[in-house]
Amino acid sequence: MVMLTQSERLALLLNLLGDETATQVRSGLQGQRLAEIEVALSDFEKVPPSVEEIDFVLDDFQRYFKMAMETISAEELEREEASHEAPKILQIAEETFEVELEPTKKFEPPKLTGDTTFDLNQMHPYQVAHALRNESPGVIAIVVGKLANEHAAKTLELLPDSLRSLVFLAMSQPATTKPMVMQCVLQTTLDLAMEVEERQEVDEPSDRMANLIRTLPKRVRGPILAKLALENAEVAEAVKKQLYLFTDLVDVADRDLQKVLGMCRTDVLVVALQQTDEKLLSHVLANMSKRAKETLQEEMELKANASQIEIDGAREEIVKILVELDESGAISIE
Repeated sequence: MVMLTQSERLALLLNLLGDETATQVRSGLQGQRLAEIEVALSDFEKVPPSVEEIDFVLDDFQRYFKMAMETISAEELEREEASHEAPKILQIAEETFEVELEPTKKFEPPKLTGDTTFDLNQMHPYQVAHALRNESPGVIAIVVGKLANEHAAKTLELLPDSLRSLVFLAMSQPATTKPMVMQCVLQTTLDLAMEVEERQEVDEPSDRMANLIRTLPKRVRGPILAKLALENAEVAEAVKKQLYLFTDLVDVADRDLQKVLGMCRTDVLVVALQQTDEKLLSHVLANMSKRAKETLQEEMELKANASQIEIDGAREEIVKILVELDESGAISIE
């Protein structure tokens, strides 16, 4: 279990983001908080953070990034954006990008100006995210870094969960991309985004198949999935991933649930149980030791503002454990 204070978490994030950002943030802090962060930064220089600690802090990047940015004065922020030639004209109203209101949304092609950065910011975040969905974190970081703040946030929200933390990490590294390469990346992204004419609700065959197979007894599922794997391994794998849900924990027997909980990282469990059903939460707590339960409840209070993206990611990690144990025969779920 990762045990870091708030100051240590922020210090670790600043350590990852580099000296320039750390200096800016520290200039906006004072008193006890600044002293604690200075000590933590010094400690991380002497003893580098572990991979688990880095992963833990990256999961919280969005919350800490907001905290850090709030400490920078408006004047400093303006200078920083100007130094990166960020598009000042594009602080777009929130309602412009209400991407979830309609299951199907058609996009009006913008009037292109010839300024690639400006034109990218005219595109809908869904179009940009769709254009970037198969790119490397480094390439995505180049594009996102040229988007206005809100546009960048919406674009990241629409990227696959597995990519977000990697993109954040790539954005924290010093820029080394040559202008010619950067222009090529931006233009290619714009061209691909222009090809996305509408946003549609995805109804994959694997979704329907998974919903059907979940209703069948496990002894019947096996042969069906085995046959499907021979015919189409990719679809079979997609169906398999959806056979288990986080809410299945409520039906797991006490002894089996204890095995699942024993393999869960506490920080992941803390986030996964946010906003969950009271029955499921009670079932989990009833299968923990008194000390573990108290620690979990205390951490849950501190993490009460977890975003839905964080919650979904944490639940996916626990579902993976559920699948692993069930398929190995260590536990039994019907």
